[in-house]
Amino acid sequence: MVTSVKNNFFLLPALLLAALLYLRILPVQTAKPYRSLVPLKNAEALEGRIAKSPARLFGKKKSCKLTLSLSRVWDKNGLAAAAEGTADVYLPLELSEIYQPGKLYTAWRGSKADFLLDQGARVLLEASPAIFDKASQKIEVPRFESQKIISCSYDGGLWGSLQRIRALSRLHFSRLMFAWGKAGGLLLALLSGSRDYLDAGAGDAFRLAGLSHILALSGMHLSLIGGLAFAFGKKAAGKKFALALEFFCMLAFVWFAGKSPSLFRALLCSLCALCSGLFKLKVRSGLNSLALVFVIHCSLFAADAFELSFMLSYGALFGILAFNEFVAKRLSRSFPNGAGSSFASSVGAQLATAPITLKFFGLVAPGGVAASAALSPLVTAFVYLGLFCVFVSLAFPFMAPFCGGLLGFFYDFISRAVFFFAKIPCVKI
Repeated sequence: MVTSVKNNFFLLPALLLAALLYLRILPVQTAKPYRSLVPLKNAEALEGRIAKSPARLFGKKKSCKLTLSLSRVWDKNGLAAAAEGTADVYLPLELSEIYQPGKLYTAWRGSKADFLLDQGARVLLEASPAIFDKASQKIEVPRFESQKIISCSYDGGLWGSLQRIRALSRLHFSRLMFAWGKAGGLLLALLSGSRDYLDAGAGDAFRLAGLSHILALSGMHLSLIGGLAFAFGKKAAGKKFALALEFFCMLAFVWFAGKSPSLFRALLCSLCALCSGLFKLKVRSGLNSLALVFVIHCSLFAADAFELSFMLSYGALFGILAFNEFVAKRLSRSFPNGAGSSFASSVGAQLATAPITLKFFGLVAPGGVAASAALSPLVTAFVYLGLFCVFVSLAFPFMAPFCGGLLGFFYDFISRAVFFFAKIPCVKI
């Protein structure tokens, strides 16, 4: 890595903070501990607010997990006590996917369930403590299993109504993505991080091709939305209004999509660029800005640092910013300017994320450099086209099938390329 310390004031603090976090020298509380007069082992019912929307899990028994901020707990004798803390609740898929398109909704033959599980909902459910293995007994967040949801509702007032509108909007958006088939599944994964509709074979192919970081970057669409808002605002009422509109639209999108670590990183990067333009601050380097964003992110949500999407997102961008210029200069004679820069970015992303993929997946993809150089521009174009198709379909619903076909054609081309690079043998350790 060739970089100037003078132009990267925040780099050393960021590297020091990363070392303290990942060497476990700096303790990080990943969740608020469980506290209640009802002992954990005696809990039989829980009430609380959903802090994270249900996430599908794959294993021997298909289930989903939702994170609950507890408010009350009932014991075996039916006695209730106030509670606080965070709990992970594991539900059967048939409970969480009743309303999801293409899931159990169309096959549901009983009475329609009167609940929509999403972030912000207050739920009451039967639950029992779950211990999956010895290691899980040491975790900070208690785990529960539930087979029955007693009630689910959203609070009244403006905020509760907004939360319910958000949940319904996300549901209708997922239905649009489902209607677009595999292309919609990839677009949903790139836009929100949700892989519920991502083709399982395609997901494995991205990993084997060394392209896991592409699914975790989640910044392309946020920049596009901010840019469109700024352009519209500037023509409508000038630069100051444009900056305010850009800020609002980016916050609204992150609120709608959900605060994933990679998306929050993209938001912070965008806000830093916005502030530098608003206050006419000189940006020393992109690497310096990323280091500042890393420090801010870890200060606000330190537990995110241990999420895979966080590591891949920051790692890939760090590699691109740190190595791009150095590698591009040495490739300038062998490659045209555009191709050399793209290849250099791919080299940087692969160098920085290789230790992460080795740690989590136990493999290194030698073809990842070429795959990333070839696929990154295509995926970027796919996201831009996807957002355009979403806007067109919402404004003119009769255009949705045509947009789906157009995206499907583009997806087929990307899919073939990903599967081609996935055939390159990986180094497994």
